[in-house]
Amino acid sequence: MPVSVENSAIVYDHGNGRVSTIVCNWFGAGSPNLAKPDSDSSIQSYENIYDRNWLLKGNCMIMPGVERVDTIRTADGWTMKSIWCRDDLSDTSMMKLSTATGYIYGFVQDVDSGMWQYIVLDFDTGKTVLTVDVASLYGYNNMAIGMYAGRDGNKLYCPTGYKELLRLQDRFVFLPEMPYRKVDLDKTSRRVLSAAEFQAAGGAGTPASWLHTATLDNLHPATTVSFRINGLTGNTADYKLFALGTDGRYHEVSDWHFDDAPARLSAKKVYNVCLTAQDGGSFDLSPDAREVTLSVVLAR
Repeated sequence: MPVSVENSAIVYDHGNGRVSTIVCNWFGAGSPNLAKPDSDSSIQSYENIYDRNWLLKGNCMIMPGVERVDTIRTADGWTMKSIWCRDDLSDTSMMKLSTATGYIYGFVQDVDSGMWQYIVLDFDTGKTVLTVDVASLYGYNNMAIGMYAGRDGNKLYCPTGYKELLRLQDRFVFLPEMPYRKVDLDKTSRRVLSAAEFQAAGGAGTPASWLHTATLDNLHPATTVSFRINGLTGNTADYKLFALGTDGRYHEVSDWHFDDAPARLSAKKVYNVCLTAQDGGSFDLSPDAREVTLSVVLAR
């Protein structure tokens, strides 16, 4: 099929003699007028750079194709191998790879329904992990404006043709005793915590989850808080929960538990880790009354 590779390919060096490159085909997005001798591509406007049919009709105008190709060191030099190819997806969002999650994030359109949606692909297999519908209006074409991830590890932003900025965010913390109360996502974050950083601040073992932080407003004296965590393997007894104290060091939490988790954990499943949020307690990082800030990590 006709191919025009967009100019922001993902390149990831595994550090073991393998380099992965992920490219998206977006033939059909560019204006055919750019091929004319008197065209001026320096004029940065949608009408000049992009095909108007694509702006109005969406990704049915784009040739599909998202592919991962690995460059592999061999005894004789290098070889290249196609790992997977998705010929059913048309993506112009300049996909993003998270090495922390092993997922590729994009913004595509279901050409049958016209629905624009976030999409999450497995980096290893290329299979779809999750789709989140946004809107079927033509203005939600993101028009090749790149997505970007928030620094707190829990936000994905995508601009649209309507000059809106979409935000996709995971609700990984909740209050099981008060399901009507929603934790403010702007007051949550999670990040990778290295073993060296964890151990230097008093932690024992190796971090088995991200460092999860949440601020909870207007709490009762003792409220149960639950964090959703995946990627866990082995036995539940292998894990300990640590919380960051007001002294800047990690301390083991004694009063916590997995909610309805089997004795043997699976990395593909999501488990709830529960503990008590105590206003003014030793793990409350907020100085304000009736507000609790917790920062916790699982270790094994």
